[in-house]
Amino acid sequence: MKHKSIHEPKAKLMSAAEVWDDSRQITGVLQQNLLKAEPMIRLQIPLSVFLSALDNFSRDELVILRERVEERLAA
Repeated sequence: MKHKSIHEPKAKLMSAAEVWDDSRQITGVLQQNLLKAEPMIRLQIPLSVFLSALDNFSRDELVILRERVEERLAA
């Protein structure tokens, strides 16, 4: 067996029960955040970020995007 040292030697080690409780709390927080999350698009970015990027496109860029979207919808 390899001897390992802890990163913070003065830190109190958590018991298995404490680790279990801690992980359950983290899971609960993550689930709550997931429920509050914005709708996601396939790029795995919030939809609001995508829409904000669209606001910065020029008219010509928007026309190109529209054409690409129409091509995909027609497929």
